[in-house]
Amino acid sequence: MNHSRNHPSTQPRNGNGRKVSQRGLLSIAMLLVSLGALGIAMLGGGKMVMDILQNRQGGTDAEVQIIVVIVPYAVGWLTAMLAIRVYGNLVLPMLIKWFTWGCLAAVCYLYVAILTRMYSQPPDPVRFFKYMFVMAGGLGALIGLHLIVEDHDLRPFSIPLLIIGMIQLGMIVFRYVFDTENVNAGFLWKDLTFFFIMMTVSISMLAHWGLLEPLRMQIASYFDRNSDSIRTQD
Repeated sequence: MNHSRNHPSTQPRNGNGRKVSQRGLLSIAMLLVSLGALGIAMLGGGKMVMDILQNRQGGTDAEVQIIVVIVPYAVGWLTAMLAIRVYGNLVLPMLIKWFTWGCLAAVCYLYVAILTRMYSQPPDPVRFFKYMFVMAGGLGALIGLHLIVEDHDLRPFSIPLLIIGMIQLGMIVFRYVFDTENVNAGFLWKDLTFFFIMMTVSISMLAHWGLLEPLRMQIASYFDRNSDSIRTQD
């Protein structure tokens, strides 16, 4: 006797009686990959920054170190974008905000560490450009994390940078007006260059001029057009 009418075929199901959502699994997988890659990038970047601050010469060329730090950051950034904007992950935006605050704390520490080293006016000009490079890298990482989350506000992040900038201004005045013993007047252009660059970045963040808005709109437009074709349907 044929029992097919009484026992229709069924799809494989999990223990809850529901099909496993491929979209959900991909969202969780990208969350883990993103956090892991960003964590690796920050660890590598932190080690490279400490070597520069302590003026240590590593066995690997600086260009190679930069590449191996940028690659995991790019992987983490891209997978976070996909998880949030394509698969609608609701947990990752909160975690990225925490990462952003952690990155701000690292940038503030780096800012203070550079100021303490510049106060002694190191004669090697290469060290100054290294300081500028690592600060640009820290700010770039911060802005990159800012772009991941929609409607993320950078204005609160400008406050600690402005406060440290005022401390830097006070250190410049004290160094060249009050603490004039063994002062090198030729170092002034380095102090002022670093100060005005950091003030420009901080004030731009506080004023919310929308300099990043075209890039943010391009990112949003791309994912709006292509999210349906990228994500799986189940």
